[in-house]
Parts: sequence; C-alpha cells; structure tokens
Amino acid sequence: MGYCMQLIECDFVISHENKKKALMAIKNLVGSESIHDASGAHFSWVTTSDFLNAETLEDALDVWRWEADTDEEGNIVDISFIGEKLGDDETLFKSIARFVNPGCYIQMEGEDGTLWRWVFDGANCKEVVAKVSWPE
Repeated sequence: MGYCMQLIECDFVISHENKKKALMAIKNLVGSESIHDASGAHFSWVTTSDFLNAETLEDALDVWRWEADTDEEGNIVDISFIGEKLGDDETLFKSIARFVNPGCYIQMEGEDGTLWRWVFDGANCKEVVAKVSWPE
C-alpha cells in the first residue's frame, strides 16, 4: 500500500442504536484479511486481534486508525483519520456501510493530489473519485 492520504472533509454519522451492530460487522471481517505473511493474517496497518478485542465501536475504529467523535446521546457524529497511509479502509467502511446514515461521506486526498470520497447510501459504501476540470 504505502499511499499517503489525509482527510479533507466528512459528514459521518452512526446512531447510538447501530453501534453494537457495526462493531459486530467489523469483528466479522475475521477470515477475510488481505495480507498473509510471516506475522500471520491481518489487514494493512491493522492487527486482527486488536479489533476482535475492541469493546466498543469507537475502540474498533481507533484500531483501524479512525477516531470517532460522539455527541451527548452516544451517536458518532464525526470521524477523523489518525493514520498516515491508505490501508484496507474501504474494507472497513464497506463492512459498516448499512449502519452509517445515508448521504454521509468521507473525502480524502492522496499524496498525488487525487481526491476521492467514500459515499454511504444506507446499504453500501462506494468509492467515488473526483474529476477536476479547469475552465478555459
């Protein structure tokens, strides 16, 4: 992987009622790890046992290098990227997509200036790459 990225903008909400189900969806990723090497099966930048041991969705997201902010009711109302490089983030977001409010998105910028969003429709997460055009 090795592709540096940074969060540019986001609108990300998971209701308190959906947090336990989203946590279970993340834990259900066990067995679909993308990397199999001398250290075992794992996701890029993520150790499987770390998210399996997470007690809350916020803890699991933190393992995947995403920090969640919550409101007074316990809803996740924002998310921040605390890593440096692209990993298996799309795998994470696809696993919890049905628990993220429809219309939410996470906009990222890669080290080469590429802009993309992970867009949530209430059932799926889709990566959308921006097309930048300059007027003549």
